[in-house]
This record gives sequence, C-alpha cells and structure tokens, in this order.
Amino acid sequence: MGAIKDGVVSEKGSALKKYQSAIVGSSSLSLLVRYECTQLFLTRLPGALGLLLRQKLTRGLLGSCGRKPALGTDVVFRHPKRIRLGDTVVIDDGCCFDAYTDGDVGISVGDRCMFGRGTRLSSKQGKITIGSDCGFGAGITIHSALEGEVSIGNKCIFAGHAYIGGGQYYMDRTDIPIVDQGHRSGLRLVMGDNCWVGANATIVNGVTIGRDAVVAAGAVVTKDVPDFAVVAGVPAKVIRMRSPAEVKEQAVVIG
Repeated sequence: MGAIKDGVVSEKGSALKKYQSAIVGSSSLSLLVRYECTQLFLTRLPGALGLLLRQKLTRGLLGSCGRKPALGTDVVFRHPKRIRLGDTVVIDDGCCFDAYTDGDVGISVGDRCMFGRGTRLSSKQGKITIGSDCGFGAGITIHSALEGEVSIGNKCIFAGHAYIGGGQYYMDRTDIPIVDQGHRSGLRLVMGDNCWVGANATIVNGVTIGRDAVVAAGAVVTKDVPDFAVVAGVPAKVIRMRSPAEVKEQAVVIG
C-alpha cells in the first residue's frame, strides 16, 4: 500500500503517467481513450439508454465480462483489464472495483452476483475472488492487500456496510509511526459456501469462515469460524451451532 501511495504523490513523472498507472493500469493510449470515453460520456447517462450503452462499452473495457451485465450510474472500474465478471452480474450506482495488482487478475466475480449501491472492491496488490449467486448490500468494502487474497464461496449474502478483509500494519515498534512499519503480506481470508454476514460486521484478513456459517450484525471476527457456526460479539464468539437438519429445513422454507 505504501508503494502505491508513494507512486501517486511522488514528484517524479507526469500527471498523465501517474493517472495511467494508478487508475487505468496500462500505458496503452487506446485503452486510455476508451476508459476516458466511458467515464466521461456514459457513467451518468440515465435510463435504459445509459444501461444499454454501459453494457456494450464496458464488456470491451474489462478483462472479461459475461452476458448481460447491468451497471448503474457512477460505477468506476480501476485497472479494468484485471477485472473478470461472470454472466448477469448486477452492479448498482456508485460502486468501485479497483484491481490494482501486478497479476493478470485482481478481481474475479462469478455468475449472477449483485452489488448494492456504494459497494467497493479493492485489490491493492492482492486478489479478490467471489463465487456465483452472491448478494452484497449497500456500502460494503472488500479489501485484499499485498500478495494476499479474499476468497468468497457461492451463495453468500452480506448485509449493508460490512467490512471484509483489509490490510494489517505491523505495530511492534514505538520509535516510528505505525504507518511507516509496513503491512503484513500474504494474508488470506477464505469464506465457504452459503454464509450470511450481518450489517456492519467486520471480518479481518487472515481468518477462515466455514461453510453455512452466520456472522451476526456488528460482530468483529478475528479468529476462524467453524462450519455451521453462529458467531456474535466483539470479538466474535460462537453462540450456537446450526444443525444440518435446521439448514435443510430453512432451505425448504426460503426456496
């Protein structure tokens, strides 16, 4: 993260080169022109016409994009060639997908996922992988950093303003500011299938959330969560276990 900031605020290099590096992710002039045209003319175009034009132009802008994406207004893609979207992905107004990474793919989203207004996916030298049929409420942040990964399974749901992942600074020394001590690298957050994360919950990087687990609203998860567990509190603790029979019964009622 420090290297990203240093590159942007450095006095070396032109403003255009910094913009291409930090936002577009390529020195290609043709990609810059296409990116600028998308941002300038289409991001705020209202109604069905705007939806259709964003669908057509964005498919060629991204690394790959499946059938029939639905993109709201003011959606921002940074480093678009490192973003992969599956079929029929829905992205509401004001979302930001930032795939700043040295790898070929920074953000990968499966089929039929929906992202609520103002949600932000940020891969800062890491990777974010999301399965299919996931739903994200408004104002959610998913952050992977420094050779790490946030991996989310299929059919997971997230209520509004949850925070998933994030960077972690070293803070052992007191003779220099924390911001100058550097980030931990290689942290991996893994979430199994069918999980439910409540509103304003926080799941820190480096933990594993088992399949069919439930994270209560406002919980702060700092340790691994077993399969079928319900966790709550700060820090989060297991308050009960869901039985497979209960899961099956709920699936029948809901679906």
